[in-house]
Amino acid sequence: MRPYRNTLALAALCALQGCTVTHPVQTADKSHPPQSDPKTAVADRESAQSAQPEPASASDRHLDDEIAAYGAARADAVLKPATKAPQADHSYDEALLAYGKERGAVLQDAFFKGRYDRSRARSPENLESWRSQPDIANPGADLANFPNSAFTLPEGRAYVEIAPFAYYGSAEGQPAQYNTEFLLRYGLTDDVELRLFGNGLSWQGGAKPEWGFSPLAFDTKIQLWLEKQDYFLPAAGFEAYLQTPWLSSSSVFNQGTQPSFTFNFDQSLPFEIDLEYNFGATRTQNVNQDNVWELSIQWALQRDLFDKDFAVFVHGYHNNMSLPRGSTTAAQGTLAENKQNAIGAGFIWTLDNRLSIWGQTSGGTTRFTSSIISFMGFAAAF
Repeated sequence: MRPYRNTLALAALCALQGCTVTHPVQTADKSHPPQSDPKTAVADRESAQSAQPEPASASDRHLDDEIAAYGAARADAVLKPATKAPQADHSYDEALLAYGKERGAVLQDAFFKGRYDRSRARSPENLESWRSQPDIANPGADLANFPNSAFTLPEGRAYVEIAPFAYYGSAEGQPAQYNTEFLLRYGLTDDVELRLFGNGLSWQGGAKPEWGFSPLAFDTKIQLWLEKQDYFLPAAGFEAYLQTPWLSSSSVFNQGTQPSFTFNFDQSLPFEIDLEYNFGATRTQNVNQDNVWELSIQWALQRDLFDKDFAVFVHGYHNNMSLPRGSTTAAQGTLAENKQNAIGAGFIWTLDNRLSIWGQTSGGTTRFTSSIISFMGFAAAF
């Protein structure tokens, strides 16, 4: 057997026999070695052979292996120093967080600059993001083209839109006119917008040119519902304004108190085209200074040209624009004759989330419409 097994056997034997010596120990005499008996030697050899250890059984070897494994494990636990959990790489965490913020800012910027899915911005999961920062592209400036959008500003947000150059050419019975138009907008709620419009400082040509200040118009817009693309249903809004004689410096620019109302629609078309159109009725004064109601229609087709920051559009109107813009002198002829129609094209350039600029040029298609209509301006979001 292995050495430690012999030791255990010896210890057991000592315990049984008391480890006592029954015969005195004789000192060997080197000069006279003991004589060995041949028969005794043979017996001793046979006894030694019989005392050789037997081979270990399989169960003994398995037990030895378990003892060895347990001992090795205990030795590792005692001798090896306790290892600590690896520390987090804070530099890696900070880099990952910075990258996540950068990507989030890019996606948020793309979301806010998108003009053609404005209904999505007002969905419950995106509403707070839409309110969180000024966005000049959503819903966008209304003075940039002839129609007004169906969408309103979020609660507490404001737009200032100014067209310092707005020129309307002459038509039959109408002299040319120059205006400095402005539109102030404020989101009373997410669905109700308060607005103040004016043609500002104006000049009218003709036989007796005159400078003056045009009157104010109080306007409101209400968003009725969002676009339902699955049902091809456009977003809709209702707008009404009341033009007053207030602040008018001359009768040339004063048409009295005139109301107007329109239904505004926005719809996403294939090929990333945005359709905007208005239907309504506007009351104006004819050459006899009688108040008459007219059907008014405005429309625009718009699409991004290079990226989400630059868009081009074609637009037009029938009888009146969506706001009391243009010449303040009534056209000659009867109501059935003096129909006005114009068509043109322009652009909107979104510089950042707060500022955009635009310009357009249109031409009249009837003799009672201004020969040329051209204006440039900018809008700022707050």
